[in-house]
Amino acid sequence: MTRLPPRLPLLALLPALLFGAGLSPALAQTAAPTSPATAPTPAAPSPATTAPAPATPATTPPATPAPTTPTPAEAAPATPATPAAPPTPATPVPASTDTTPAPFTLQDALNGVTASASYRQLQLTLAAAQAQAQAAQASTGFTAGVSGSLNTTATGSTDTAGASTSTSASVTATASLPVLPWATANLNAQTAARAYSVAQVTFAQATAALRSSAEQAYGRAVTAQLNLEIAGANLTLTERQLAQVTAFQANNNATVQSVQTAQAAVQTAQTALQSARNELGSARQALGTLTGRDLSAATFSTDLGGMLALTALPTVQAAQVAAQAFSPALASAQKAVTDAQASVTTAQRARRLPDATLSAQYGPGTSSARTGLSGSLNLQSGVASASYTQGFGSSGAASSLALGLSANFNVLDPAADGTLKVAQLQLQQAQAAVQVQTATVSQNVQDAYDAAQVAAQAISARQTSVTAYTTALDTVQARLAVGLSTETDLLNARIALAQAKRDLNTAQITALTSAAQLAALTGLTGAP
Repeated sequence: MTRLPPRLPLLALLPALLFGAGLSPALAQTAAPTSPATAPTPAAPSPATTAPAPATPATTPPATPAPTTPTPAEAAPATPATPAAPPTPATPVPASTDTTPAPFTLQDALNGVTASASYRQLQLTLAAAQAQAQAAQASTGFTAGVSGSLNTTATGSTDTAGASTSTSASVTATASLPVLPWATANLNAQTAARAYSVAQVTFAQATAALRSSAEQAYGRAVTAQLNLEIAGANLTLTERQLAQVTAFQANNNATVQSVQTAQAAVQTAQTALQSARNELGSARQALGTLTGRDLSAATFSTDLGGMLALTALPTVQAAQVAAQAFSPALASAQKAVTDAQASVTTAQRARRLPDATLSAQYGPGTSSARTGLSGSLNLQSGVASASYTQGFGSSGAASSLALGLSANFNVLDPAADGTLKVAQLQLQQAQAAVQVQTATVSQNVQDAYDAAQVAAQAISARQTSVTAYTTALDTVQARLAVGLSTETDLLNARIALAQAKRDLNTAQITALTSAAQLAALTGLTGAP
């Protein structure tokens, strides 16, 4: 009976089978339940079944030396390397895409005054007064002209054969100049110069008033903006309170009347919010008109500290003195006094000075048809004139000099006396108007100075209020962190602080506008 060789354990044959299949030792090691180094040693067969010697090596796995076993990465077939992806180009950092315009500041508003239609109108008014003054001054210069004449005279019989004609022509050049101070052209130039001076004062005062109006309009816009924010917060608060009351009412912990009251509060807050929106739109439009800008979507800076730092009130004495020279009304009243005094002087001259004319002529001919050079001076009009006449076609004659003087004096002239009396009364009225206007300017400056002082002092009280409400908000936040306050308490504290900041801002704007109103009366900017 033939003996079969002893049956080898399956685990002992597993490595050889795997190697024969072409797998790497590493994968074979991975596939085997246990590594060859730790594989259990097969049990020794009984003496009756001892295997022949040549078969013994087959029981030893070839991967016994564990340290020389390749790693999976080394034993695995080489996989074609995946080409590295090209480096992603660095994405350029885009420039800031924030297109939100910077807040419109008070300085922007003041700078924009010169671009407004109102300022342009003031410039045109001043330019018109300047042009009138220049035209009046130009009329005090020489006036020159040229004239000519042609005369034909027929003499003798009506028969053509016996008739004769003579022709003469002349060309005359004239010039005149107002030489005396009371000449009409000189008086008109002085009047126009005074009017231009008043126009300059009016322009300066009106420009200062425009700046004051711009500050007031800016303050209105800022207040409207803050009121809109507060109205929005109030609406949020009332909506939250309505939600709470509604939840309580669902659990029978609140009455229907409480819910209705909360609903009414929400509706009131909605109305206030819409009113605040409308007020902000109107304030934007008014400020845009004064600055020549489109501010329909502008936001406004509430930081006024820098402008307040530049505001310093002058002494009341300096303000009073400056206002006397900066008031258009007072300048106009003083001009009226000067004009009235000139009218009195003119009326006195017309009444007392005769209407006299001194003339001189040199040239050939008679006084009625003299050619050559001539000149005259009228005492009342104050105008000197000269002319030169050149004749053509006339017979020659010897030149001669002729002097003339004519005068007219009214001994009795009730009309001139009445004109003088009226001029004197108008002068008295103008002088009284100056006194009244001086007192008015002084009172206005005092009132504006007092208002500016009070407005400046009110800022510190509002600042203290903001500090107190800030502390209250911090307290509520700390209590909320430990569960001793609610979100409603926090919202109430924030609204109270916002209202205090609005009041502080209003006080700052009031101080600025009060100082601007004083500057509009005195011309003093207040800057150190």
